[in-house]
Amino acid sequence: MIGRILKPFARIRGYTKKDLFEKYKEGFKKEKSEFLNNPDFFNNYEEVIDIPQLHSRGSLTLCPTPIGNLKDITLRQYQAIKTADILACEDTRVSGHLLELLDNYNLSNPRDVEFPPKNFEVFPERDEYTYGLSGDFISYTVEQIKKNREERGRGLMVSINSYNQEGRAPKLVKAIMAGLKVVLVSDAGTPLISDPGYSLVREAAKAGVKIETLPGPTAAITALSASGFPTQSFFYQGYLTKTKSEKIFRLEKLKSTECTTIIYESSHRIFDTLECLKEVFGKKHQIFIGQEMTKFHEKLYRGSIEEVCEEMKLEENAKGRVHGELTIVISPFISEEEEETIRLNVKEVIATLVETIDGTPKKIGKLVNLLTGYSANKAAAYAVKGDETEEEEEDENLEGKGGEESDGVPEVFQQILKK
Repeated sequence: MIGRILKPFARIRGYTKKDLFEKYKEGFKKEKSEFLNNPDFFNNYEEVIDIPQLHSRGSLTLCPTPIGNLKDITLRQYQAIKTADILACEDTRVSGHLLELLDNYNLSNPRDVEFPPKNFEVFPERDEYTYGLSGDFISYTVEQIKKNREERGRGLMVSINSYNQEGRAPKLVKAIMAGLKVVLVSDAGTPLISDPGYSLVREAAKAGVKIETLPGPTAAITALSASGFPTQSFFYQGYLTKTKSEKIFRLEKLKSTECTTIIYESSHRIFDTLECLKEVFGKKHQIFIGQEMTKFHEKLYRGSIEEVCEEMKLEENAKGRVHGELTIVISPFISEEEEETIRLNVKEVIATLVETIDGTPKKIGKLVNLLTGYSANKAAAYAVKGDETEEEEEDENLEGKGGEESDGVPEVFQQILKK
């Protein structure tokens, strides 16, 4: 129809149909409003819920906390904790104490501040019904966040531990998808490393929400770097089982990895574990133990399992018991057979035998096979500078070569060559 309307004008003025159609469309274009000209007009237009002080869409941040020295906290970690809408904690009492320390202590003070503290005032457990994700309505949660910011200067604090993480994770993911910022923290160290939080990260990944992880302290890596053992390959075990038979079984598996191993242990089970280490690795095997790492009373033990055990027993006698959390680093296990084994370059062995033994290539190939396990035919072919792909042809040629070995052949090889 448009074509019929524009056709007379096309004949009169000589315009093509395309030119006239573009002119026709111009008449329907509208002028942009002052709002459309504003580049910030569409910012955050995808937000479903208007949440005050929310600068970005919902996200999950994995935030490490200091393992001992509070001054190890980074600016990014501090900012994440202070700006979280929901702070998902392993223990709300410990995290609550951390927030108080951050608010009340001057981190530029030369005196170190321990965290987590050995003894701190036990705050009553947060009322999970009032301050937790008890309801299914995001608006209710937002109101609680506002209330906490006004009364406590922080976001909503909820617990997520090994007992409730399966049930709480879906609600936290729902809050993230609604636009809230959730920050996951452990009592000390990096979340999920022998700490709860796996269920939350798994559900968040399934939902496709933004997951951010901040770098930070981990006792395992801190101890590994100080151990003096090989670091190019290591195995992180975490806590061993409490049963001795299962512990022995697991240590046998770790022994076979032939790499540096890191395990965690509590102070009241350390001597049982050391006895198991003696049984599996031997009392002379080298280990490293980091105790109360980065704290005031940090102590490092280094030596054989027997030596470390005796040193820790002296501490137990002096102080009544061994204190603090312990990180054990076990040096790689190398058997006596492996210590006596050397690695040989087969081609260098062949070249050496050719120079020192006046024997046929076939005999040299046989000797190389006995010494290294390398193919006798390939070794013989290489001995006469032949191509390994012509193995069969070289083998036929070698059959016709005779001659006895000269008297210069070492006696140790004479018997082998005569077979």
